[in-house]
Amino acid sequence: MDIYKILKFNQFIKSHRIKFLGLWLLSVLNKRYLAIQFDPVLACNLRCKMCYFTDDEYVRKNMKGMFKEDDIEPLAKAFFKNALKLQIGCGAEPTLFKHNVKLIETAKKHRVPYISMVTNGNLLTADDVMAFAKAGMDEIILSMHGVTRETYEDLMDKGDYDKFHGVLQAVTDVKKTYPNFRLRINYTFNQDNFYELKDFFDVYGKYAIDIIQLRPIDKIGETTYHEFSLKKIEQDYAQVSDFLKDEAQQRKITLLYPKSISRNEEVSLTVKTENNSSYLIPYTYCYVSPRYSWKDDFNWREESFAAWQKRNGWNKELLRNTFISLEKLEKINRNMLNYSVEIN
Repeated sequence: MDIYKILKFNQFIKSHRIKFLGLWLLSVLNKRYLAIQFDPVLACNLRCKMCYFTDDEYVRKNMKGMFKEDDIEPLAKAFFKNALKLQIGCGAEPTLFKHNVKLIETAKKHRVPYISMVTNGNLLTADDVMAFAKAGMDEIILSMHGVTRETYEDLMDKGDYDKFHGVLQAVTDVKKTYPNFRLRINYTFNQDNFYELKDFFDVYGKYAIDIIQLRPIDKIGETTYHEFSLKKIEQDYAQVSDFLKDEAQQRKITLLYPKSISRNEEVSLTVKTENNSSYLIPYTYCYVSPRYSWKDDFNWREESFAAWQKRNGWNKELLRNTFISLEKLEKINRNMLNYSVEIN
């Protein structure tokens, strides 16, 4: 399954009523439509300056806990039947979890169509990457905050630039055995690392990258980095993103990016796209961690997702949303990011 073609198809459908009608039908038939974002452990080996892991108070209160190996199968029985995608790693570092191979194998056993992992990559070895691909993982997503060594190691405090390149090479090598195994780069940009993107392909063009996502900085806690304004780069954003789009097209790389950016307030980001679908996120985005799972009243140890849907009249809510105005839906989820998908 190509998750990016599904995203492109979603982008093509303009009517929110049709989208909710489709979700309602999938839900009624107990089919797959959830995008599960799974943090198996709430910890990180790095202290990236734009991340809440540099906010000691937030980490002390919120970032504790780890799943056990014995939790994997019960979790799978609760969620995986309805999962269109499983993303391992969301707000923490999943490679600190020692049972990722079993997790991937279990997801495959439950026929989850697409399995990915988001990681800073600094703890991975070539053997790890090969084991993940062999187990059935479809995509590895490597986070980075700088093209040059100086910027990368400054913004990704405790990160090792050489190790990062080593993992990129390891993935490139694994793709020779597993050609459908995908490599994605998530690049979070701010006013200090944005212009380095002009040199991205000069530095990283030798690696077998399939997808690149450009992610504007957002305020997520009292972080070490404080420059949240994008005013200094706003006027050049289109030029740089168009350059990356052209390069990506030539290299047959999928690019995910906001078509334009603007700040209404100091840390309030508006991303303009032709097709805003953020209103779907509360109905498809399923976050699971040692501290939280899906909704406040859901306990995956005691009931399945399907049972929760029935208990809460979920299908009725999905159908009701086909009659709600787009303006009302967008107000509910006004801070969600939306990305244009350029598939080449």
